Amino acid sequence: MRQIIQVGVGGMGVGWTDRIAESDEWEAAAYVDLNKKNLMAAAARHGLPKSRCFTDVDAALNRVEADALLDVTPQQFRRGVCEKALKRGLHVMSEKPLADSLRNAKAIVACAEKMRRVYLVAQNYRYQPVVQTAKRFIAQGRLGAVGYVGVNFHKGPHFGGYREVMAYPLVLDLMRCLFETDVRAVQATSISAPWNWNQGEATIMAQLELANGVVVNYFASWVAVGWETNWNADWRFEGSNGVLRWERDRLFFSDGGDTLPQGVPRRQRPVRFIRWPKTHQAYLLHAFAKALDTGVEPETSGRRNLNSLATTYAVVRAAKARRRVLVSELLK
Repeated sequence: MRQIIQVGVGGMGVGWTDRIAESDEWEAAAYVDLNKKNLMAAAARHGLPKSRCFTDVDAALNRVEADALLDVTPQQFRRGVCEKALKRGLHVMSEKPLADSLRNAKAIVACAEKMRRVYLVAQNYRYQPVVQTAKRFIAQGRLGAVGYVGVNFHKGPHFGGYREVMAYPLVLDLMRCLFETDVRAVQATSISAPWNWNQGEATIMAQLELANGVVVNYFASWVAVGWETNWNADWRFEGSNGVLRWERDRLFFSDGGDTLPQGVPRRQRPVRFIRWPKTHQAYLLHAFAKALDTGVEPETSGRRNLNSLATTYAVVRAAKARRRVLVSELLK
């Protein structure tokens, strides 16, 4: 069993403590959190001695032997936490986003490369049966040549705190996952609905050009007042052989032979999910261990994830500047 220090055990960190406790590849070496209440709650929940609970990252690194560190802190602390661990020779997995700026993201990736350590970003949405089934369906050519994709995301959460200051809901990494390619360029328009309760503009319409030529039309909003999608959004993939629809985590395929003259599908064929035993954080812990075992760069390494983060910033720039933005502009 490998030993991992978890930094941040409240909020999203609670789920991570559970997944580590369930893992047959990892066990908690120490917990770190500024909030002592969160720290003691996590220790009591999983039976970790108080001697391995810290309110300071440096203290944990100095006093505990570990193979890796898991960073579940807010993004503004990402670089500081990750670089400390990498420079001590630990491998690192962090929550998304990779960092609070592209400059800091590039610095973490450069540090991992210099120290020859694995740095993995926890893009957990990739690792669900519905996502992996859609990915395989496309890769097997069952849609034929894919021409365009439509994505609709509508949620109306009242998060409170820093999340209501962030502009636009952007879940763009799934596009890279499904087509196994990067985003090349974006155009975007932002909207502030009259009832928007966020400090930033919370609705975005974006067109994303993938490196393989597929174009994605992406509409997303944080201020839906009804008829919400789930967190995976609703997707429509248009190919030369037919249409794959992903709605409320169900997949359906139809082709021209299934359509009535009025354009209504005669029938929709459900697509059976592939077997995918480990999902979300459980899969990521497995992928992290596998990367350490094999030395093969993980699918969501920090280096590879730079395109996802840069695409987010490119969408923001495109919306503000009202122009087409090449993602490469931000990665220079």
